[in-house]
Amino acid sequence: MRGIDNTISAITLNSVHLEGGPSTLSGNVVLAELNEVICSAEKIKIRHGNGYEHYEFIDAPVRLEAASLDDVSGPPKLRWVGRTKIAE
Repeated sequence: MRGIDNTISAITLNSVHLEGGPSTLSGNVVLAELNEVICSAEKIKIRHGNGYEHYEFIDAPVRLEAASLDDVSGPPKLRWVGRTKIAE
């Protein structure tokens, strides 16, 4: 099941740079290729194993128009801020 929030699809179609968190979710990743992603203007939540990894934008929330493939400053950067487990 793919759970990408369509309100910020410009970000989810491109790669982002993740810092911290699990080694399998670090570096440049394409959010559209992940199983379940929940996005807001300030945070991204990625389902990983039996929980969610939480990332926040490093500098400032990314404007949709700034998240284009032609952006010369590189992909948006997010820092890992924590993990929550899924209730069973």
